[in-house]
Amino acid sequence: MTVPRRRDALRNRAAILRAAEELVVRGTTPSPAGIARLTGLGQATVYRHFPDRRALLLTVARGHLGLLVEAAERTADDPAAFRALLRAVMAYQVRMRPLVEELRRFPEPDRRGQVRRLLDALRGPFDRSRAAGHLRHDIVLDDVLVVLTMLQAAVDLTPDPHRAIPVLLDGLFLPEPERAVRR
Repeated sequence: MTVPRRRDALRNRAAILRAAEELVVRGTTPSPAGIARLTGLGQATVYRHFPDRRALLLTVARGHLGLLVEAAERTADDPAAFRALLRAVMAYQVRMRPLVEELRRFPEPDRRGQVRRLLDALRGPFDRSRAAGHLRHDIVLDDVLVVLTMLQAAVDLTPDPHRAIPVLLDGLFLPEPERAVRR
């Protein structure tokens, strides 16, 4: 049986997650000390909610994945939505670089679980987009991982990795005139 959390504990947890995300967006990997400074909470409070950095970062990543699932559900009737969803995933990968780098260092089961959850979230929109002729015929869902790996290389090697997003997306999707011919 789970014990309901007190309101102050819920507020503290939410503040910790917001601070962790803010630190990541600033380009810093969140630490309990950094979160404590940013929130005004004690480090013990941070550790009470998240026993280690791995638990904290997985929670932040799962929260964003939940937002992606919600967006995919909201756009379930739009076969063109996959492009926007994938663009959002790619922009997140660039914006949340410290988080992505930390997740890449996690043990294989954690990484594999994150990848599976991401692909599960994208599967429906991908299938609808492909069925509607928006994607190249030879593209499969696992190719999304190839594209995200390529984007990570751009994040690591270029001064403006956001420029790589449209280039990589264009490699997956058919140009407008070809889509019209294929229907």
